[in-house]
Amino acid sequence: MMEWVKGNPQVAAALVAAFVALCTSLLTHWLQPWSQGRIERLKAGLQKEGDTKRAALQAEIENVKAQLDTRKSATTARQDYEYEARKRLYEQVEPLLFQMHESLEEAHYRIRSLARTARQGDLGWLTTKGYYLRSTAYKLFLPVVHFRLLQRHVTFVDLKLDDSIALRYRMMKLYVRSLTDDFDFARLSPPLSYQPNRTDLPPEALPEPRQGLVIGSLESIADLLIAGEGCDARACRYTEFDAHVTKGKTDIDDLLELVRGFSPVTHPILARMMLAQACFSRLILETYHHTAKAEDLGDHLERILGDESLIISLGWSKDAKADLSVVRNYWRPRIEWLKANTSWVSADREQGPGLAATAPGPQPAPPAAPDP
Repeated sequence: MMEWVKGNPQVAAALVAAFVALCTSLLTHWLQPWSQGRIERLKAGLQKEGDTKRAALQAEIENVKAQLDTRKSATTARQDYEYEARKRLYEQVEPLLFQMHESLEEAHYRIRSLARTARQGDLGWLTTKGYYLRSTAYKLFLPVVHFRLLQRHVTFVDLKLDDSIALRYRMMKLYVRSLTDDFDFARLSPPLSYQPNRTDLPPEALPEPRQGLVIGSLESIADLLIAGEGCDARACRYTEFDAHVTKGKTDIDDLLELVRGFSPVTHPILARMMLAQACFSRLILETYHHTAKAEDLGDHLERILGDESLIISLGWSKDAKADLSVVRNYWRPRIEWLKANTSWVSADREQGPGLAATAPGPQPAPPAAPDP
């Protein structure tokens, strides 16, 4: 048989081919289930890995969407809050600012009126509780009342919404605080002897009059001179102030005693304070009509202090102009502090950055002070 096969190459080739086919068939039949299972396992593994990655990607997408929605909601809420806060600020604060500037102007001219009266030698009107004493105390203190009202309507966040309002608020804070700085005014060059709190005086000696207010009295008087509550709160009118005087309110008596018997000779520290307030009130009034910058404040104060008509109108003596160097010495350190501390501090003690009218050069002098 083998010999026959060897003698027939074609038959041998056919047999080999048949054998190879048989082996291949047997191998395929044996390997197919194993390979098919492996393929299925690979497919399942890839499917699972794909599902995991898709789930992770979807979760990341949802997380990003949630963050974007949160930020959008926060931004919208912030914008809505700022809109309402700005609206409330303008509706409630702007009218108060106008009233405050009106009272500042009245206080400015009353100080000039006092200086004119002193030049005429007629300050004896301030020795009694007559109209001139009452109206002087009322006009000088009214800006404090308006500032107290302003404090009730603004918050830390509100003031950050408008630089102009924040600026005027800070300047008024300084103006109001000056009423409590009698000891600071006494220390200015040339220093003045001032000991109103002495307790070792002989029985027959009269105590030195206080030429300023303590912060507690200042706030109490301001609160007393506010009529109404909430949105209806307002500064007392002069007739209402006069009624408080008639009733003998203790806090009002403290205010009247501050001014009673005033003269630049007997009350030199109060005279310094009034000069400082007259000049600073004019600086604040300028912010109502001009954009302001803290870094220009010193220059504009110098321009005001160099106003010849103001120097003459604030002179206490008919043969001497007002010496405004004390005003400069008082406000300069505060201006420098304001320029260096433009960030907010606590709402209670903060005094804020300064200001300056943007219009350079000389400004027209205000009209002559009206009669008392």
